[in-house]
Amino acid sequence: MFSLLSSEFILLSASTLFVYVLYQSRAKPQKLPLPPGPSKLPFVGNAFSFPSTFEWEAFTQWGKDYNSDILHLSVFGISIVVLNSFEATRDLLEKRSTLYSSRPRFHLITEVMGFEWLIPFMPYGNAWKERRRILQRHFHSQNDALVRPVELKYTRGLLLKLLEDPSTNFRTHVRHAIGSTLMSLTYGTKTHSMSDPIVEVAEETGHHLSQNATPATVLIDKLPFLIPILSPFLSASAFKKPRAFWDKLTLTLRETPFAVVQREMADGTAEPSFVSKALEDISGTQDTAKQHQIIKDVAALVFIGSGTTNAVMQTFFLAMTLFPEAQAKAHEEFDRIIGRGRLPDFDDMPHLPYIAALIREVHRWKTPGPFGIPRILEQDDEYKGYLLPAGSFIMSNAWAIQYNEEQYPNPSTFLPDRFMKDGKLDASLPDPSVVSFGFGRRTCPGMPVANSSVWLMIASLLSVFEIIPPVDEKGVQILPKGNYVSGMTFHPAPFDCVVRPRHKEVEVLIRGTADIHA
Repeated sequence: MFSLLSSEFILLSASTLFVYVLYQSRAKPQKLPLPPGPSKLPFVGNAFSFPSTFEWEAFTQWGKDYNSDILHLSVFGISIVVLNSFEATRDLLEKRSTLYSSRPRFHLITEVMGFEWLIPFMPYGNAWKERRRILQRHFHSQNDALVRPVELKYTRGLLLKLLEDPSTNFRTHVRHAIGSTLMSLTYGTKTHSMSDPIVEVAEETGHHLSQNATPATVLIDKLPFLIPILSPFLSASAFKKPRAFWDKLTLTLRETPFAVVQREMADGTAEPSFVSKALEDISGTQDTAKQHQIIKDVAALVFIGSGTTNAVMQTFFLAMTLFPEAQAKAHEEFDRIIGRGRLPDFDDMPHLPYIAALIREVHRWKTPGPFGIPRILEQDDEYKGYLLPAGSFIMSNAWAIQYNEEQYPNPSTFLPDRFMKDGKLDASLPDPSVVSFGFGRRTCPGMPVANSSVWLMIASLLSVFEIIPPVDEKGVQILPKGNYVSGMTFHPAPFDCVVRPRHKEVEVLIRGTADIHA
């Protein structure tokens, strides 16, 4: 039972909430209608119907129910606008980016967990612009001469690990290859173990962010005084860990590898990396401490970004396990265009259209970011005859875009051929990977690096391996169920598959090209 004090607190919170909702509803007269959406109850709005997991699927269905690519919901007076089409998302987040580029406060992420330094959760302003600028300067497509040799090294190391140790779960080898690539690009340091502590901390941080930045938990951004009441009913790990836990993650991510690079630069042993080059770029007229802080923030973000690439690669392994006909077509394209005498490299990219189509379908079929991080509308706006109220949370539904049945018939089926036309990539269909990386001023600057890493890993794996389901003691295939984990980063639940060489020349081919230090 509640004590008298807790009962008084609940009564005070409810009263405060009632006044807040009443103010929100009467603050501005509405001359235009709101976008359509589920019926709202007095006072609570859509609080009882708001999904807590797999939100994107519910919003996609509501878009069909109300025949609209833009929806309006309300939870305790908080206005929420859901964008369910590429057109609406592009029109607002790109063409009107001055109004749609900032973020809500993210009370859980920034204040409870202490990740206010993470760029994706920063409001639009000078601090965000400074970090964005340095990201764009160092992580762009013109930097291929520095990026691609590192990607080649660790991708070929991945092939060797899968050849020598196929019994180990493929996820372990993949996460090590991705983490090592980002570690090398960001800090110039090498990871020598599949359980490197820095890589593990980055992955753990990404996992917690994915679970705590969901639309359901972000709603308390405007209602932080309800946290003591709501926290027992929410699964967000932010409520279950002490602040010291989050501070330790931050210290490990931002300070430890940065200090290593500084020490190596002083010794003259530093490898070229984002951090070393960014430190060299600091001029004598700049505030050195401030610049160091910016570099630390950007470097840690790049490293945490391994979660999205990992999700894409896990979906790739699942798709190959479940859809062998797509894998067979990829093998045929390799044998016909490259042959079996060498591994693919980046020069082969324009000549392997089916591989490109397969990668696009991986992004579309189970997009790694089905729901964009919410933005906040700076002032009242009008779109398609509807009022979009100032202060609204703007949520772009990438899942609805990727599952548009007019553009992608039978969207639940994994079908790379949907992106092919007359033996070439169909230029009339947009690249789904673009949707995965966001819109407008908030588009992820790391997209070129992520896309090139994914292409090389998938192309290399398909050139030498066959990915098949395991079998039971009777020789019957055990197909994965294909379940997924709900979160900001969307990835399959753990499943098993077998990775085996496609032909007898594979071992010589891999050992002849792999860097033993990768």
